[in-house]
Amino acid sequence: MDYSLIAILGLIIALMMFVAEIFIPSGGLIAVLALSSMAASLWGAWMAWWGTSPGFWWTYIASIILLIPTTIGMAVKIFPNTAWGKKFIHEAPTLEEVSGFQAETDHLRSLVGKTGKTQTLLNPSGFVIVDHERHHCESQGMIIDPRVDVEIIAVEGTRLVVKMVKKPVKESSDTEEKTAPKRESLADGSLDFEVPET
Repeated sequence: MDYSLIAILGLIIALMMFVAEIFIPSGGLIAVLALSSMAASLWGAWMAWWGTSPGFWWTYIASIILLIPTTIGMAVKIFPNTAWGKKFIHEAPTLEEVSGFQAETDHLRSLVGKTGKTQTLLNPSGFVIVDHERHHCESQGMIIDPRVDVEIIAVEGTRLVVKMVKKPVKESSDTEEKTAPKRESLADGSLDFEVPET
């Protein structure tokens, strides 16, 4: 068995795996394979050069120390500019794309505190009309009927968060008190109706 071949091939495979781990999401599986290849390479170098050629052994160790960071650094710098790299790595959004989303977010935030009317049943999400504009919204876990006044209390992503507007309690007026039926008792204090006997 040629241990020097195992050492060189293991090192090459380990370097390729380290680069792949940066660009391919694998949950650490590729890193484990890279470390296994590196361990096999070290074992092959030990068997091939430690006892017979210590100079080769220390050259091999120095090359590992230099090659791993150099290879990873060059891959990070060069790979994204290649045709393959552009397929794997998506470009950052342009300023126009980001500003369009930011303008929409700012508009939605400007609606916080205003009132609107539900257009559909909120169960808990649906649509609300605010300032003659239709917006996607959701309630705080409550089911709200259509055509109900709601208040915008927050923004989550591209949705408005709403709650029902509490209507003030109507106080009874003097006219209502006058028209309310009154119970009259007889002069002797007895009731004006009979309680059936059981």
